[in-house]
Amino acid sequence: MGHTPRCIVGLKIVGIALLYALLAKLVLAFFSDNGNVTLVWFPAGLGMATFLLGGKRYWPGVFIGAFVGGMLVDDAWLISVCIAIGNTLEPWIGAWLLLGNPNFSLSLRQPRDFAWLTLIGIITACFSALIGPMTLLLNKYLPPEALLPSMLHWWMADVLGIALVTPLILVWRNRPKNWFAPKRLLETLAFLGLSFLSGQAVFLSWFPNLLSVYGQAYWAFLFIVWAAVRFGRHGVLLLITMTAIQSLWGLLHQLGPFATENLQSGLLNIWFYLSILASVGLPLALTLFHQQQTNQALQQSEARLSFALETIGTGAWDLDLQDYSVQRTNIHDQIFGYSQLLPQWTYHTFLGHVVPEHRDMVNAGFHTARAAHSNWDFECRIRRIDGEIRWIRGSGCHQLGNSTRMAGILQDITEYKLADEDGQLGMLFYQNCNEAMMITDADATIVSINPAFSRITGYPAEDVIGKNASILGSGRQDESFFEAMWQTINTVGQWQGEIWNRRQNGELYVEQLSINTIFDSNGIPLRRIGLFFDITQRKLGEEQLWKQANLDPLTGIGNRRLFYDRLEQDIKKAQRGGWFLALLVIDIEHFKEINERFGYANGDCILQEAAQRVLANVRETDLVARMDGAAFAIILTELEKIGSVERIAKLIIHKLTEPFALEDDIAQLNCRIGIAIYPDDADTTEVLKQSAMDAAKKCASQSYRFANPPTEL
Repeated sequence: MGHTPRCIVGLKIVGIALLYALLAKLVLAFFSDNGNVTLVWFPAGLGMATFLLGGKRYWPGVFIGAFVGGMLVDDAWLISVCIAIGNTLEPWIGAWLLLGNPNFSLSLRQPRDFAWLTLIGIITACFSALIGPMTLLLNKYLPPEALLPSMLHWWMADVLGIALVTPLILVWRNRPKNWFAPKRLLETLAFLGLSFLSGQAVFLSWFPNLLSVYGQAYWAFLFIVWAAVRFGRHGVLLLITMTAIQSLWGLLHQLGPFATENLQSGLLNIWFYLSILASVGLPLALTLFHQQQTNQALQQSEARLSFALETIGTGAWDLDLQDYSVQRTNIHDQIFGYSQLLPQWTYHTFLGHVVPEHRDMVNAGFHTARAAHSNWDFECRIRRIDGEIRWIRGSGCHQLGNSTRMAGILQDITEYKLADEDGQLGMLFYQNCNEAMMITDADATIVSINPAFSRITGYPAEDVIGKNASILGSGRQDESFFEAMWQTINTVGQWQGEIWNRRQNGELYVEQLSINTIFDSNGIPLRRIGLFFDITQRKLGEEQLWKQANLDPLTGIGNRRLFYDRLEQDIKKAQRGGWFLALLVIDIEHFKEINERFGYANGDCILQEAAQRVLANVRETDLVARMDGAAFAIILTELEKIGSVERIAKLIIHKLTEPFALEDDIAQLNCRIGIAIYPDDADTTEVLKQSAMDAAKKCASQSYRFANPPTEL
């Protein structure tokens, strides 16, 4: 609730005080014998409404209004203060009791709300009725013998004010919405006009020859019924207010049925008349209003239920257990294939649609539920009028307080049954598939695995469900690999490829993995399904075959076949990229003498170490291959300048001429390196190789030579 500015609160307090004082002045000036005691005290209702709607912060408005009202009829200031205290205490206590009562509503929609308001008014009026007359007695404004009658009149006046004015304010703070709608305008004008004329005729003696002197006052009850039935709480309270004004005006001018020389006697008659009118009209109006609200709520509930049933394709039925006739909704008959509601439907009509193999089961369930007054739930197949077989599900129960009727719903569940069968088949496949399956959230948190997953990875379900799929990671793929993988998944929703993972026992394996994404209706990733199988043995076999075909069995570096394949590919890449490519041919001299001197076993060891020395001085992207015997070749790729080639050649010569330690001796190698540059020296594989070999033959021992020395290194 928003905070009301203090200036607004102050203005409201001033307005309440002025209105309270004005009402007090009018009542005390015209309807009081001694200027203090009366039988109609409408300000009491204003005070109660003020505390109910505004709260205790508006008490100064009531107090000041009551005080000023007393001063306006020439009461002493002390008397005015005491009476104002009683008039303020009365609505404050009343509002506190009503607002703390869960059975009371400020909207005044039910008869009990008016009953509670009247009852609290009867109780709290005692405070003002005690304080006011006692103040007058102590200040010798009242003789002792007039104390009790004054208390009674004071109490009656406050009760009437609370019972009439408070409901008027509570109800009329929200104006009626449809009184002046085109379809009701004529009736509204007739009600207002005839009610006013009737009141004028009865209480102010208009049209004196029109109405009999007997029973004139009861004409108001005809209009109070009209108001209650057609115009509700607003109409009844408006009519009572109009009647109160007209009857008091008639008493003041000695007209109408309440005209009498004794003012208090006339006021007493008016008090009883208005009390009876309010006690008849308001409960009737509130009862009808509550019934209308209940009917509207019931209609809305029925409409919502009907909408809900139509939305989910559910039919409703109501079965008479005596003659077996059935009332249904349109959807009920549509489930059985009828385009329109059949004129007549019975339980036996329904049973005739049930397929023979389910008929006895359904019928037995119905009669058991009927005999035991229990719920009837069934699921069966039916044959529609067009011959199609469908699955239905129904549920029924006996109506509350009526054992002769049963009501329920009916739904076509064929799609659900088919989906259930598909789901069972899918689960059967999921559980028995030889390929591992893993279902994760969009953020890769594992939610389900199949037995093949545990068989391949070694992880049981309880160890992985709820954890991130990265638990399987081997560390062999770098971060860029996974970034590219997830970029593909987030872009197209799927990915497939080979990936290294680690089993629970720490063993590495390679898997062929496919990842697919399931999206919700808004296109947001909901689940990801990973399907993989172990291809470790296949990969090992492929790797072994590749090594046999492409690697030198002695040194483990590339062989002639790999050399020619790579040289051809690297020449094409260099051509596309505009790079230089250098081919270095290393010729180890007199290696036959090494074998003869140290033996072939030691010769092989020297070649193996020589290969490793060469390999250690080039990049991982470069290729080192053994051509034949003691000849090696190096392919240096993606060279923007060829200046680094000479440095590498010098370094390799230096490393190869370092002594090779054998078990009992030391070997020393002599080598020459021939260098050919693509595209300066040649643009084909054979020519480039031959150029490098020719350069190696022409250069001196322990040196290198370019096929065509470059002008700038």
